[in-house]
Amino acid sequence: MDETNIETTPDPVAAIATDIRQRLDSLDQQFSDEQIRSLITAQFDELMGDDDFTRRIRFASSDPRLGGSKYARMGLSASDIEMAYGILESARAIGKGPGPSDDLRAAFAAVSDGEAVDPWVARQRDVKQVDEMFGDGRLDAAGYARAMAGIENVHGRAMDTAETGYGLELIGVQYATDLWAGARSESRVFSQIPTFPMSAPTAYLPVEADIPEMLFVAENTANNSANYDTVKTGSNRVQVDAKKFVIHQMWSGEMEEDSLIAFLPFLRGQAQRSVAHYTDSLVVNGDTTNAATGNINLVDADPADTKHYLAFDGIRHAALVDNTANATDASATLTYAKLTALRGLGIDEAYLHDWGHPTNPADFLYLADPATTDEIGSLTEVLTVDKYGSNATVLTGEVANIGRNPVIATMAVGRTNAAGMISTTGGNNTQGQVVAFNKNGFTAGVRRSLKVETERLPGSDQSRIVYSLRMGFGRFTPTGAAAGIEAAGVLYNI
Repeated sequence: MDETNIETTPDPVAAIATDIRQRLDSLDQQFSDEQIRSLITAQFDELMGDDDFTRRIRFASSDPRLGGSKYARMGLSASDIEMAYGILESARAIGKGPGPSDDLRAAFAAVSDGEAVDPWVARQRDVKQVDEMFGDGRLDAAGYARAMAGIENVHGRAMDTAETGYGLELIGVQYATDLWAGARSESRVFSQIPTFPMSAPTAYLPVEADIPEMLFVAENTANNSANYDTVKTGSNRVQVDAKKFVIHQMWSGEMEEDSLIAFLPFLRGQAQRSVAHYTDSLVVNGDTTNAATGNINLVDADPADTKHYLAFDGIRHAALVDNTANATDASATLTYAKLTALRGLGIDEAYLHDWGHPTNPADFLYLADPATTDEIGSLTEVLTVDKYGSNATVLTGEVANIGRNPVIATMAVGRTNAAGMISTTGGNNTQGQVVAFNKNGFTAGVRRSLKVETERLPGSDQSRIVYSLRMGFGRFTPTGAAAGIEAAGVLYNI
C-alpha cells in the first residue's frame, strides 16, 4: 500500500502550538501577554468552526479508560456503563434481548471492578464463605450466627425462593459509589452533619451530660492525708435506629442498547438529585407522628405511611415540638436581632453547653427556604457572598453570613402556616421559616450507603430500577429526653 496516499487528520492542538512557535521563532522580540493572548484567541476562534474539533470537546468522556469509543463521545461515565450493562444483562437472562453488545461488554470490563450476578448466586457465595470459615475454625458458633444473620440482612429472606435469572441483578460497585458520593456533595444539609458507619441496626452513642468540676484544694503534706473529693463525669447515650428508604421506578420500552444508552445520564442525574434532596429533608423535617393531626409536615391530615419524614424525629421537630422554648414567633417580621437571638437559644447553662457560639463559627448553620433566604440577604447587617468575595471558601449552598455563621438556602425547608407547620392546604403555607442548629449536636448513622438494583419484567415488558439505603439519625441531649435538646432553634411565622 502506498502510505503517501493515506489521509491523516491533523491534531488541532498541535497545530496551535506549532503555529505559535513558528511565529515566535520568526520574530526576534519578546511578546507581551496581550499579544500572545491575541494569537491564541485567533486560533481558537478558527477551531470553533471545525465540527470535528467541537464534537470532541463536547463529548469528551470523564473516564479516560473509555478512550475514543462511542460511549466516550456520548459523554457516558463508568457509572452509566455499569448501569447499562446491568439492565441489558438482566434482560438477556430472561430471554428478552440479546444482552450487552461486544462493545459494551468490553467497556464494562475496562471501567468496572464489579460484576453483574444474580442475587441468589451472590447469597450462596456468601453462605459458602461463612460455612468454610466456620469449618476451618476462623469463626466460633456465635460469630457464625452473627455472620449468617448479616447475610440475611444484606440479601433479604425473600431471595431464598428467587428463581435464578428473574431476580434483581447486582450492578457494579462504581455506579452505587458514584451516585452516593454525588448525592452527598449535592446535598446542602445532610453533607454537613457528622456521620458514622452502623455495624448493627441499632447503635448507641455515648454523649457527655455535664463536665467534671475542677476543685480548689490545699497541698497534702502528711503521710496519712485524706483523699481529695471525687467528682463525676455525667454521660448519657443516644439511640440511633437504621430505617430503610427506597426509590422504585419503572419504565416501558425495548431495552435495546441504542434506545437505553441516551436515557442513562438522565436517570442517574435524577436519582442523584432525589437522594440529595430527601436525605436533606429527612434530617431537617423528620417527625414520627403518624396521625390525622400534629405532624409538622402535614399538620391537618394523616400522612401516607410511606412518607420519608416518618422515619425519625429531626432538627425542626427538636424546637417546634420537643423543646418549644427554642421556637420563636417572628410575628411576620424578620430582623437581624431575631436571627442572632437564635444563637442564644443554644445556651444550656445547666450543663455548660453553648451550641450557639461554637469555637468554629461554621459549625452553627442557618437554614431557610429560598424566599426567606433572599429576605435575609436584604438585611443591611448581613454579609452576602458578593461582599466576601469570589475566592471565599463557603459551604454548599451558602449565600450569606449572619455574623460569621453561614446561611444556606434549601428546598428542604418549606413554607409554612403561621405556627411553623405545613398544612395540607397550600394556600395556608405563606410564611417563611429559619432553622438554626449546631451540626455537632446531631449525627447520621449509615447502615447501607446506597444499593442500586435493576430487574426486567417480562410479563409487562417493563424494567425497574430500585435504589435503597438504610440510615438512622441521632440528636444529642444531656438529659436523655428529647425535651433536653438545645442544639437547634426555629424562627417561624416570617
